[in-house]
Amino acid sequence: MDNGDEQPVSARNESNFSNSAPKTNQKFWEQVAESDAPPTIGAIYMAPGHLIRRCHQISTSIFANEFSEYDLTPVQYASLLAIQGHPGIDQRSLGNIVAFDRSTIATMLKGLERRELISRITPSDNLRIRQLYVSAKGCELLANTAVHISRVQQKILAPLSIEEQDQFMALLTKIVDINNEFSRVPLKLK
Repeated sequence: MDNGDEQPVSARNESNFSNSAPKTNQKFWEQVAESDAPPTIGAIYMAPGHLIRRCHQISTSIFANEFSEYDLTPVQYASLLAIQGHPGIDQRSLGNIVAFDRSTIATMLKGLERRELISRITPSDNLRIRQLYVSAKGCELLANTAVHISRVQQKILAPLSIEEQDQFMALLTKIVDINNEFSRVPLKLK
């Protein structure tokens, strides 16, 4: 296969790239489902699932670059914010509000505790749970990284105009909210 003409998406002409997306995505995928032939790799590049996965890769990379000096993942950051916003929250409830499974959250919390960013306290009236609190060191980290998280979000949305950013966020929120029940770990705010 000759790959000499391949170029990164960022180098493609914007009008050519946007015109390559199927105009009626739902109808296109219905036709693929009815066909005996698999979709092409080009079709996969325009598939919502693939594009969401790529957006996740890109946003995680931007976060990692911006937070490199803090050795923090997006889930650790969200957990610190959630614990700060809900002092004394238990591990199960934290998993619900950051949409992360209990076993993974347990491992992550041990790491945050080892780094002295949080404390886990067993209340005397309920020995089965551990209440979570952000430590002074964790509060300092959150204060110091406010500018970094802002830059992450700005970099992610930078290719879009202000109007497109608003539209993108509204549509992305709609997709996530309506499809929440299909998540392996649905977000539960109540």
